[in-house]
Amino acid sequence: MSAQPPAGEAEKNIEIWKIKKLIKRLEQARGNGTSMISLIIPPKDQISRVSKMLAEEFGTASNIKSRVNRQSVLSAITSTQQRLKLYSKVPPNGLVVYCGEIITQEGKERKINIDFEPFKPINTSLYLCDNKFHTEALSELLESDQSFGFIIMDGNGALFGTLSGNTRDIKQKFSVDLPKKHGRGGQSALRFARLREEKRHNYVRKVSEVAVQNFITNDKVNVAGLILAGSADFKNDLNGSDMFDQRLSAKVIKIVDVSYGGENGFNQAIELSSETLGNVKFIQEKKLINKYFAEISQDSGLVCYGIEDTLKALELGACETLIVFENLEVTRWTLKSAAGTEVILHTTKLQESDRSIFMDKDTGQEMEVVDQMSFLEWLAEKYRDFGATLEFVSDRSSEGNQFVKGFGGIGAILRYKVNFEQVHGEVQMIEKPSSPPTEETGAPRLLQEEATPVPATVHVAVQAVAADEIANELTAENETATLGDSIAMIANQPEEATLQHFPTPAHTLDPSPSISSVFTSVQSSTTKYGVVPFENSSNGAVLPTLDLFATLPTTNPNVTIIGEEFVSVKHCLLGRLVARPSPSPSKPVKLSTSGIHDGRVTTTEGSDPAVCSPPLSSSATPPAPDLSGLKVLHTHPQAWGQITHFLASLPPGLEKLDSSSTSAAAAKVAKLAAGSADGTTSEAAIASRLAGEVYGLDVLREGINDRAGNVTRFFVLGRRDDVTDGSGSGTASGERQLGGKGGARKTRTKTLLHFRVPSHENPGALADALAVFKKWGLSLTSFYTRPEPEVADATEGRDGEAGQGKEGAVEEAGEEGQDGNRWRYIFFVEFASKVGQEEAVAAALEELRGVSRGLAVVGRWGSR
Repeated sequence: MSAQPPAGEAEKNIEIWKIKKLIKRLEQARGNGTSMISLIIPPKDQISRVSKMLAEEFGTASNIKSRVNRQSVLSAITSTQQRLKLYSKVPPNGLVVYCGEIITQEGKERKINIDFEPFKPINTSLYLCDNKFHTEALSELLESDQSFGFIIMDGNGALFGTLSGNTRDIKQKFSVDLPKKHGRGGQSALRFARLREEKRHNYVRKVSEVAVQNFITNDKVNVAGLILAGSADFKNDLNGSDMFDQRLSAKVIKIVDVSYGGENGFNQAIELSSETLGNVKFIQEKKLINKYFAEISQDSGLVCYGIEDTLKALELGACETLIVFENLEVTRWTLKSAAGTEVILHTTKLQESDRSIFMDKDTGQEMEVVDQMSFLEWLAEKYRDFGATLEFVSDRSSEGNQFVKGFGGIGAILRYKVNFEQVHGEVQMIEKPSSPPTEETGAPRLLQEEATPVPATVHVAVQAVAADEIANELTAENETATLGDSIAMIANQPEEATLQHFPTPAHTLDPSPSISSVFTSVQSSTTKYGVVPFENSSNGAVLPTLDLFATLPTTNPNVTIIGEEFVSVKHCLLGRLVARPSPSPSKPVKLSTSGIHDGRVTTTEGSDPAVCSPPLSSSATPPAPDLSGLKVLHTHPQAWGQITHFLASLPPGLEKLDSSSTSAAAAKVAKLAAGSADGTTSEAAIASRLAGEVYGLDVLREGINDRAGNVTRFFVLGRRDDVTDGSGSGTASGERQLGGKGGARKTRTKTLLHFRVPSHENPGALADALAVFKKWGLSLTSFYTRPEPEVADATEGRDGEAGQGKEGAVEEAGEEGQDGNRWRYIFFVEFASKVGQEEAVAAALEELRGVSRGLAVVGRWGSR
């Protein structure tokens, strides 16, 4: 992990955020009359001059006719004068004072008095009495919170300057007299050319040395970015020179051509780089969140999200970088119970309306409020105590919006893995059979969260109705069932696909929290098979699955495709708008596998019928309930594009939040309903009817898909080691050994592979690759592309084998260098072959290897 940024930079970011919050509060404040004073004193001004000016204003205000307004203004001026007495001189960055009486939301008058030194010099002088506070100067200060360095160099000299907001500063400049090119000299022409090159070299060296003097302080770069400008090739020579300090070279964000040198060139360079400068902070934010998402996609376990997990990681000292939405509206409450115990709560505005969360469970009385403050302000004050770096992000970028909507606006990149289930102590084993399981009872290893009366927390190792919240714990705790093989799947909609492919009840279905974790489970032999979504008839390809297939030879080389299943997707609107008795979670539930596989959910001996889901065919959903009370809608991102017509029919202003899966959305809504006083909630989920039955939710609307024939194709994953034909990929013969539907007659074989073209600059390179399939009579069944922004070392696979050759890597790297294209594409091709075309497939792959790069076969499987 990267090192923490300097303390000064982190503190500056916190000060900027504090001033933003202060400006927001001051802008909303209003008062009666003109009793609200805004006073800004720039650096190098005199306190005595301002005190004298306030004394004169006091005399003038004594003539105000309105007695109430006169007294308010005089009181504000007196308070401001008292504040100024605390300062012997104006601070280095200036002084800002806001004083006066404001009207609160309750209609009461409250006097406020704020004075502080800005985080950077403020060059505005201001004194105003009004019915509001004037914060324009502070807002301008926030817009210019970064400094950028400029180096302007041409054949006449060099200039070094900085730009911070609208403030331009020339730090140093010097002139140079370089010899010009000429054809004279006779026998000395070569000597003159060498002297010219030597002087140019010395000029570049001097510019490099002066750049270090101006832009590096205490061995750290003092600018956010560096722009090189000039009218000749000097700027490019400087950027490519070994004499240019590598710390500065890493900060170069743009190289521009200007028509002038000196100050005129400086001004022109500022104009030409204005767009780049405006996006620097935006880009830095995107990089930070992408780093967070990269840790999630790699299943490194080095991230956390949500207030509860993040605070626990802070307490353990595990947080390296704390990422928080700058407008997160969460309040931190310090309460005291009747027994004198201190209770800490974190609530949103919506949760605060439910006063039951402030009640003492022992006495039923509302607890005493000891302290109440913004959770963000508490973090800004305390984050250093935990050894973390605090970074504020906005929701203006697509990554930032996804972080806010999908992860609650708070998370952290960790120094080491933390088992949050164990740390919180919320998940405990409530039943563990001491005797070996039998076919009648299955293998009931049950996990249940304390104080969560939702049926979603019940897990049985032989079926797939467990909640996403315990999927990680199940992955760590679940042992391979003795009745059959374990099958990993994401807890989204693959239950139906899994049961279609594995109709035999002697299998353990192990829900996983993400698609990547299914790949990891199969690769590590945690489970023998996996089921992942690949494409949908409405939304197209499932991009995370494609990306994992792209890196298969290096990250999961033992994973291959061994089968496919098509499942009809029927979305429902699930919720709890009408109160009904909550199921009791007091007894563990045992579910039989036969009940799941024939479309019914049945209980075994010792179960509590109140906890079990009713049969799927006997839903008691009231007809067309009123949806005007809905406030928030949860579902998986893939589902939004499949229900656009239904979304358009909902009440305006409905908030839509992404969840990791449709099951997770249903689980969240079920928890909200269970936690409310009347068992209802204004939030709903888009998920399947099965999810509604499992989590105890009402089906508010059914069949809300845009297309009636909405179908998702799933791939069944297996290990290459287990394929019996030795081809390294699944075939019909290999599939028959899975205990699934492979025993059915297969009339053709499908193959999925991916490759890159040698050069994007070569016209027809992709056409040459695709022509191979036509030549050998192979029918293409699907074609997808994915961009590959970062040019990595080439990986030349052989029919999906993990081993890579150095010669292929050198060859491709060389061609990419000639191409100069930093953005290349990886192409996914799926083709079908009939029985008897095995030799044609082998020949086609051999020929394709000659016209492509990085060819890898993801898998082969039998298909009807």
